[in-house]
Amino acid sequence: MTESEQQTNGAYLVPQWMREFGMSSWLIIGLVVICIAALALIAALRVLLIPTLLAALLGSTFLPVADWFERHHCKRWLATLLTIVLIVAIVAVVVAIVVVGVFHQFPTVQKNFNAALDQAQQWLKDHNVQIDKSQVKADLKKAGPEVVKGAASAIFKGINDVAALIFGIFIGLNILAYILADGRRLGRWLSFHLPPIPQQTAYEIVRNASRFLRGYIWGSTIIGVFNGVVMFLGALVLGVPLAATIGVVGWITNYVPTFGAIIGGAFAVIIAYGAGGLTTALLMLAVVIVANGFLQTVVSQFALGAALKLHPMAVLFATTAGGILFGAVGAVVAAPFLKIAIDSSDRLKRIGLFGPEAAAQAAARDAASVAAEAAGEGAVAASDGAAT
Repeated sequence: MTESEQQTNGAYLVPQWMREFGMSSWLIIGLVVICIAALALIAALRVLLIPTLLAALLGSTFLPVADWFERHHCKRWLATLLTIVLIVAIVAVVVAIVVVGVFHQFPTVQKNFNAALDQAQQWLKDHNVQIDKSQVKADLKKAGPEVVKGAASAIFKGINDVAALIFGIFIGLNILAYILADGRRLGRWLSFHLPPIPQQTAYEIVRNASRFLRGYIWGSTIIGVFNGVVMFLGALVLGVPLAATIGVVGWITNYVPTFGAIIGGAFAVIIAYGAGGLTTALLMLAVVIVANGFLQTVVSQFALGAALKLHPMAVLFATTAGGILFGAVGAVVAAPFLKIAIDSSDRLKRIGLFGPEAAAQAAARDAASVAAEAAGEGAVAASDGAAT
């Protein structure tokens, strides 16, 4: 039938490439809608999901500690309790070091920041940058009502955040207790409820996910402690105050890849600038760059090499996306979750659940089905002929 005959009969033959393009477009639209719905659901359940993620992270990290307590003649519930007490103690000590250190050194911190501000003002004055103080006062007076309104809103938001934090800690501790007490049985149960993934493959995925999370935390701890020690020694040699606090902040912020080093380094450089001026700040910046650059690369080769074999660019993009979507917690867990996703994808392709192997297996199943159906129809026809 020619094209004119098709148009005359009211029929129009759609080209194959257009059919495939249309089907692909609808699939993409469907995936986008599903992703938007998933993100909306995650945002609605944020108060529950963040404690769950942190509990999974801590549970995977400290599960061997609970096993160690159990091997040393402790009941499992007692081993779980001792492990939770140990985790709370570590968090309390770290917070106390930072908060108490800054609190006791607050006059020094205030003096350093004031000195930094004075030096910045002097620099502006030396470069003929004029600031109209009367205009600043007028702007502040005009913005007064908005500031009061914003402060009231911030107070109410702070109350809600504190309530959410208390609820999150309560939920997180309960989930952490379940993971420490029954983590492996939970993994086996989950592996039986992930159809169509075979149970053995599902359990390997869950087990490796726990191993990646644990390796990432321990590796990040080693790197953070190393960076903190280098920054502490650098601040000590340069005579920068709050050297211990600078070291602890450098350690803690390293749990967030890339951006944590920027935050910890900025804190150290600002303190150094206020204490000793531009020269001291530049020297402190050099220490930060060395600690988070070449030396960190050397340490991370063995600290994270066995846990996450990811390209730094992949870690950067994952951390950025996790931070944008889920805040600080998302930035922390983005890299290990990316590794978990890659490992899961490789294992599922290996068993032929999707990918080229899945297409080949599906074609083989279709061919076998067609052959069986043809054989069945042949048997029926032969039976009918015999009956006739």
